[in-house]
Amino acid sequence: MKRLFTRHTPIVLLFIVLILPGCASSPPFSDEQMRQADTSVHLSRLLDSPDDYAGKTVLVGGVINMVERRGIVNRIYVQAFPLDSSYRPDRSRPSAGHFMVVTDEPLSPARYAPGRPIEVLGTVLRSRKMTNFADRPEKVVVIRARALHVRKRRIPPPARGVGFGFMPMMGF
Repeated sequence: MKRLFTRHTPIVLLFIVLILPGCASSPPFSDEQMRQADTSVHLSRLLDSPDDYAGKTVLVGGVINMVERRGIVNRIYVQAFPLDSSYRPDRSRPSAGHFMVVTDEPLSPARYAPGRPIEVLGTVLRSRKMTNFADRPEKVVVIRARALHVRKRRIPPPARGVGFGFMPMMGF
């Protein structure tokens, strides 16, 4: 009869218990918060006709462009990206535009820094015409935040151009 347990079994079990839960993809918000959001709202439709969604609670995400602190009201300007299956902004897909998050929560400058990925669960307020970073007018969705989730790591920008991986003067 074969032995069911070997001397490596505790190590394998420890690996399973400690490592695999980190691979699970769960939403960054509680179940109650997720039930409030209309996850069927597509980002591109929301950005195209935001006034149709006024008053709806949505889940959107992107990358922080800028944070503006004015008294107790804070504004977060976000470059919008579709969310993937684990509710993270998917930078491999094209940006759909921009949206602005309004909140009265205090925002740490280190945590809410430009370049960091963010997910927002909030209520659509209205659209607003603004000048974007290329000095062109753009319709921006204004969302009142109910819950915010900022990722710890910055998302690197997508690679552009062609590189050959060759550096002269490397001692060759």
